Amino acid sequence: MKLGHIMIFVNDMTKARWFYSELLGLQTLLEQENKLVFALDGCQLIAFKCEKTKEIGDYSNEARTVLVFEVVSVEQTYKEMKEKGIQFLHDKPTQGRYAAFVDPFGNVHEIAESFDHWAQI
Repeated sequence: MKLGHIMIFVNDMTKARWFYSELLGLQTLLEQENKLVFALDGCQLIAFKCEKTKEIGDYSNEARTVLVFEVVSVEQTYKEMKEKGIQFLHDKPTQGRYAAFVDPFGNVHEIAESFDHWAQI
């Protein structure tokens, strides 16, 4: 079995293109009325149009799927993303070397350092 793509739901395609392409830096591969496709390190991230977005809720205690973006330095990436106006769910990166952020549609994602990096600490 191989991961083919990851799908998230958004209710504003213009805002989704701005967030994922401009703020996160993902390359847009395809843009249609109800679907955006972004390149995501060997697979594709598909933003599909929906009517309603989801509330963030109790992030750590509710079942959900989370995309985790691997970065070299959580602290540096956190700072850069905060400067772009990206909303984080943590005031600072956690000791577990990750930080959760939310897109404009309530989808929660994380930035984290690689497991190899954690083993060296």
